Amino acid sequence: MRQLAEMRGCLAEFGIRDTPDYAEVLVAEALEGDRVPNGVNQGYDVTSPKYGRVEVKCRALPTDGRREERVDVRDTKADGFDYLAIVVFYPDYSVSGAVLVPYGEVWPIIDSRKYRRISYGEACQIEGVVDITELVSAASQR
Repeated sequence: MRQLAEMRGCLAEFGIRDTPDYAEVLVAEALEGDRVPNGVNQGYDVTSPKYGRVEVKCRALPTDGRREERVDVRDTKADGFDYLAIVVFYPDYSVSGAVLVPYGEVWPIIDSRKYRRISYGEACQIEGVVDITELVSAASQR
């Protein structure tokens, strides 16, 4: 337990408390952008010179082998971002995949669903999607 506490302390130095924080750090670095200090209030998590306001959602795959890649986007995010970043981690937190999807293309899909979910695989098929897997993976290696 002591080792776990020490690890959490190391992560906290980078502003990482949980998996979403880790995804935000990686996306910000991959896009040469900046994390927003409080993305909950802003409606987005990262600002990028090339992509503008980026909302970051992530999913860590379960250790039992299921391929659960859906993310939820709350209705309070309406008109709050320019791109949605979806990052999927393997159970060991290495990067399985990462994409950016334009707001104008992804929001109508999310907004039409009762539970406001979209899967990584579905996002990969949306017009205008940008695959940032290599960039995010490289950021995780630094």
